[in-house]
This record gives sequence, C-alpha cells and structure tokens, in this order.
Amino acid sequence: MRMRRALGFAGAVMAGAFAACKDVPFAPKWDADMYMPLSTRSIYLNNVFTFGFIPPNTSDTASFTPQQQDVSGAIKDVLKNVVTDPTRAQTILTLTIGKHTAIQATDTLFVAPDSSSLSSGSPASGTIRFPIALATTDTSLTKADTISIASIQMMQSAADAGTPLWIQLRGRVGNPSTSPVTITQADSITIKLTVTARVAVSHR
Repeated sequence: MRMRRALGFAGAVMAGAFAACKDVPFAPKWDADMYMPLSTRSIYLNNVFTFGFIPPNTSDTASFTPQQQDVSGAIKDVLKNVVTDPTRAQTILTLTIGKHTAIQATDTLFVAPDSSSLSSGSPASGTIRFPIALATTDTSLTKADTISIASIQMMQSAADAGTPLWIQLRGRVGNPSTSPVTITQADSITIKLTVTARVAVSHR
C-alpha cells in the first residue's frame, strides 16, 4: 500500500533521527510538527440503498466495518515522542470526507483503543469522537480538531503495547429533496484521516 511504503520510508528516517538524539544527554531540544497519515476508507452507497436509488425525504444508517489501524513502526516512533505538556502540546486530527452524490450526511468518526469502545456507552478513556456533516451540495469537506491529552496518551499506550487502534465512521445519509437520487456502484463516501503531532526533538 502507498501509505505503508510512505510510512516505512518516514520510519527509517525518523527512527535514525530519534536514535541519534537519545545518545546525546545534553543536546539542545525543541518541538517539531510531524505529519502521520492514518487511514483512507470508503462507504459504498449501493450497499446501503440496495435498490439503486434513494427515495425522496429518506435517510438510512451508513458505516464501514470497524477497521484496525496499525500504530507500529513510523507511527509508533512519532507517538512515543509526542509532547503531552499542556502548555506545548498541539496534536491535530484532520478528517477529509468526500462524496459525488447529491445526498446529505451526518457522521461521526471514532478512534478507540479497542473495538468495544466504538459502540460502548462507556468507552475507554481517550476515545476520539469526531462529528462531521455534509450538505447535499458538498463534494468534500475538511475538518480539523485538537486532540485531548487523554487521546494522545490513549494512542501512545496502544503503540507501547503493540496493539492497534480501532477506527469506524458511522452515521446517517439521506436524500432531503422531493425527487429520488439514483446511485451506482461508483457512488461512495470517502474519508482520509491524518494526524499532525507535536514531538520533542533534540539535535547535536
């Protein structure tokens, strides 16, 4: 996958940089922002509205199956160095969601340390809830939000334990107009998820 290749290259560079930094006890330190692509996924609307169109004034639930996000390798190298000092920390989750069909969508992206927290009324500490809404005229929308310290620590714990994160987008899609909307196998809602994390860096 392109993401894995990119992360593998980034991991080799970052791992070397972090290793060099750790060997210098009195090296100058500063913060730097690191970019991490996490996941890209699609919800195909013909799997939701199986009869080939969406009737007027109709909505239905839509989601993709919970997926695991590996946080080893390059992502782990970044996460273990993420700044958690509240006065300096700035870790931003960015969700880009797009569609081609004239429908509206009200969805929430969940990022959790275990699958049960995706639907639990009492999710694990740090579970991320990221709401987003698209109007019928929107073809894409990008939204960014600052991740809490608890959420940063949740991701770090997963990386330290060698366990994956769990990601799911779910909500409702619908046709608010007075005319039916035809859908094909090409019609989908796509998401791209990235994190920009502030990490502690030192240099000789």
